[in-house]
Amino acid sequence: MVSNSDCPFLDKVPIDIRTQIYKELLVSNIIGTADSVSRGANYGADTKYGLFPHVLRVCRQIYVEASDVLYKENTFYIACLRVDNHFYMNMDMDGGSDDDDSTAVLCVEGPLVELSPITRYLNNQSRMPFPIPNLGNCSTVLRVGKWRVVISRRVFSGANSEPTWNWSLRDFCEAISQNPLLSLEVLLLPCGLDYGGTSICSFDSCEQILKPLRILRNVQTCAIKEACATDVPDIIQFNEDEWVEKFREINGALAEIPRGLKMEIETLTTGQQPLDVRHMMHKNLVAYARTFERHRPYKMQMGLRQEDITQLDSRCLEHAEFLDTGSFNPFIEPTLHPLEFELRNCQDAVMNSGEDEWIFKEHRKHALTYLEPQWNQIMVANHRLTTFIKQHKVPGGIFDAAERKKEKLGFSNNPWEIRDPDWEQKICLALVYLKRYAKAFKRHTTSAIEAQILSQRDLYNSHYKNLPRDRLIKHLMTDHQVGKIRHFITKFSTAVDMCDRQYLEMLTARKALFDHDGLGEYECGDFNLHKELSAEMIDWCVNEPDLTPQDSSDADDDYGEVSDDGSDWSNYY
Repeated sequence: MVSNSDCPFLDKVPIDIRTQIYKELLVSNIIGTADSVSRGANYGADTKYGLFPHVLRVCRQIYVEASDVLYKENTFYIACLRVDNHFYMNMDMDGGSDDDDSTAVLCVEGPLVELSPITRYLNNQSRMPFPIPNLGNCSTVLRVGKWRVVISRRVFSGANSEPTWNWSLRDFCEAISQNPLLSLEVLLLPCGLDYGGTSICSFDSCEQILKPLRILRNVQTCAIKEACATDVPDIIQFNEDEWVEKFREINGALAEIPRGLKMEIETLTTGQQPLDVRHMMHKNLVAYARTFERHRPYKMQMGLRQEDITQLDSRCLEHAEFLDTGSFNPFIEPTLHPLEFELRNCQDAVMNSGEDEWIFKEHRKHALTYLEPQWNQIMVANHRLTTFIKQHKVPGGIFDAAERKKEKLGFSNNPWEIRDPDWEQKICLALVYLKRYAKAFKRHTTSAIEAQILSQRDLYNSHYKNLPRDRLIKHLMTDHQVGKIRHFITKFSTAVDMCDRQYLEMLTARKALFDHDGLGEYECGDFNLHKELSAEMIDWCVNEPDLTPQDSSDADDDYGEVSDDGSDWSNYY
């Protein structure tokens, strides 16, 4: 709780009275109804909920206290349907003309994400945004304590001229799975109530449509009920009453929610039974795999299915630049890189939630097994370089913290050229360790992938050699070739820090790999997460204790790496 020192008035009002005031200002029943996302009110953006949110801006303490009331006392409505809208190009925006292609924007009619007061402003957009809205990216969803969820079992084929409605609890359940709820009310539309815009329709079983609820735990109260017409958002049309009754007569068994299934899911969601949260397991795996790639467009595409990659278009500036270069990605086409192959298999296993959970774990094992040799190479190179730096980050050493400070202030006494043979040897060794460390981050490939790279080698190499880290290391190598060492410590330390950031990203992601394996059953045996390793950067501003370092110039025997035979150090790829 924030101190009251900045708002003495709060000291005079007891917390229970303040809470009651917040309830009067911030609690409304309409938030839990379909009226909160009316189509005529721009899916809630223009709806007056009768709330007074300005109170949240008074001071920090009121914001904390009142926010808790807003998100925990209100019951929030959500209709778990996604609309596959028909996009269109608007060629005349902001005064542009039809002849000016640069003014063309992608527009959309209808909601973009699940209908809820939480998402009302996302669904009020006419321009198609990027990235495409996703319920999991809406941070306020995680703050809600009470939900009233509407879902339909109908599978819409959709007419060509009409949007397609896709009902699914998957995105909603994945978004809230890490947030214990106070209450969850799931309202299932009676089969035949909602009109699909076409005479062709089918229905999922209750087991199938409610399956995503099985990943939820620690919900205080859960109830699965049949919805009524007033629970349906007005964007959905109703069938005639006669048709609904006729359907119930023909499909009586299909129309009812099985009592046993209802009790099973309600018991499961309110319990504390451990489980493997596969979508989070996959998310952590992809996060770890992406740390091995430095070119942003390649990194963005890792772990995505081909249909997901097609959603990355010119609206994303980084991906637009990638598209302008010809969309060349040798890791995914025409032959998939082994890591990409396993990541896609993992994604498919997550999407097909009915499959054996060990299918996902088996493919995760293959992905981690493939990455392990490179991880070990990077870890050893990091240890070797860090040890060398600490040995020489002492008074009078080549990485003396005092000398680095002088370099930054422009008062360095280091000559422009290398004159001391001992320093020459140490600088050479430092550059060798740095070069090996940087090279260790280059992704491992197969012969097939190398052949795909070879077809456009110059383009591929350009993605990496122009990155800041690579340019700086090349500059260091060039300085050494001409015998210059002015500002050596500053340049070298910056290059090391750049490498270390990627290494520490890997280490952090690696430590989190199994955070959501709730069952504690790991497929990787004695896979070492290296949680004991420090995730701290080198402190270049403080010298190490001078312990008289040993000469390590001939210590390659225990390094496990073949010495480089190239003399051109500026080309370290």
